[in-house]
Amino acid sequence: MSGIALRSGRLLVVEDDKVVAVSLKMFLENLNFKVDLAANGNEAWELIQAQNYEIVLSDINLPGLHGKEILKLIKQHGMDCELILFTGYGSVRDAVECIKSGAYDYFTKPIENERLSLTIRHALERKALRDENKGLRHELDKTSANHVYFRSKAMELLVQKARIAAETEATVLITGDSGTGKTLLAKFIHDCSKKDGQPFVEVSCGALSEGLLESELFGHKKGSFTGADRDKKGRFEAARDGTVFLDDINSASMGLQAKLLKVIEEKSYERVGDTRSMYTAARVVAATNRDLRELSKNGLFREDLFHRLNVVSLAIPRLNERKEDVPILVQQFLQKFSRKHKRDVKEFDQWVLPALCHYNWPGNVRELENVMERAVIFCRDAEIKLSDLPEEISGLGKKLNLHTPKTNLADAMLKFEHHLISQALDLNKGNRDKTARDLGISRATLFNKMRKWSLASKEENPGSSQTNTAALPQG
Repeated sequence: MSGIALRSGRLLVVEDDKVVAVSLKMFLENLNFKVDLAANGNEAWELIQAQNYEIVLSDINLPGLHGKEILKLIKQHGMDCELILFTGYGSVRDAVECIKSGAYDYFTKPIENERLSLTIRHALERKALRDENKGLRHELDKTSANHVYFRSKAMELLVQKARIAAETEATVLITGDSGTGKTLLAKFIHDCSKKDGQPFVEVSCGALSEGLLESELFGHKKGSFTGADRDKKGRFEAARDGTVFLDDINSASMGLQAKLLKVIEEKSYERVGDTRSMYTAARVVAATNRDLRELSKNGLFREDLFHRLNVVSLAIPRLNERKEDVPILVQQFLQKFSRKHKRDVKEFDQWVLPALCHYNWPGNVRELENVMERAVIFCRDAEIKLSDLPEEISGLGKKLNLHTPKTNLADAMLKFEHHLISQALDLNKGNRDKTARDLGISRATLFNKMRKWSLASKEENPGSSQTNTAALPQG
């Protein structure tokens, strides 16, 4: 049991065999759990309704309500506890059916303590993750900042600066790696400003040639170039008093940069092929994944335009520098793509979120969004699993997962038998006759097993206050 850190909590053991029940209670209490016992299904259901149990450990075959009926009631009443079942060899099919109906796991008797402790820990981690998901959904409803979702201090400070900038007419330069959310931040600034009732117009400067980009921004007159068969409004005209967002501003040519400088300084421009000046009240927000200061030093970007754009500078950190934002982003994308693809996906397997948080995200938020959409598409039920994630991420989850150790069945049964006899002797204060009766074996069989494992009862060693458990069976 060394090295296994378990969160304390309240558990219920439902078992009509008194020796097994008491043995489990003692074992679990040694792991710092509060443990209640129920001898039948009806008593168990009364306790489950009255107490807030994190885990219920129940035999399937019980007097009164049996294990499957307890599971059904827990699910019907929406109770937030996990059910772990015990079964004899003849009831494995029933146990598997219970797993399909929502039970967490099942054990074939005799129960191996190490595996049980690991299973309980995993069940608690899953419950904690479920609680985390509920908290994140609540956070999304209450604390999202105009659809900019964050938890990190770095993003909190950035959003505060963006809100202040939004209250002014200043130009804003947003910097950050590809996929960090520059467009989202630009839209956030627009939505928080007095221009939120006006259009938000986005132009990708890297997606068009110089001639087409100029026409796209400023419009053109009919006949100004081949194919210009009619007048066309530009994006600045379409934006009216709103916001023009110039993404990848570093891709604009030097000639176009000069015209953009005029728009910012004088609020005027000319359509392609026209001599008449047009005026705009639109605000300019620009974005780049390049260092414009360095580009201007090397003559690749106009220094005067850089300074005009850089009145307010907002740098978005990479996602791997603010990994505390991953859980809330994941939850937001889960909701978004569940609606989009009409899927009823609500939660994650216990190792999915740790894997997502440990991954370095070279593609930043955009990569996370794509991964979540893929996961929702490939997910076959209400829970996203590691297998629904790309291999480079699911592999991290497998490494993080502390797999249940493989245990030889014969050794496990011997160890359990040794543990059970030791506990029964303690419970009966060394009385062999009562211990043999409780265990359902003869006094001679009990004596032989005690001698095999050097278990001295208090009848043999009155001065001893504890059963000698130094000699554990090795198989």
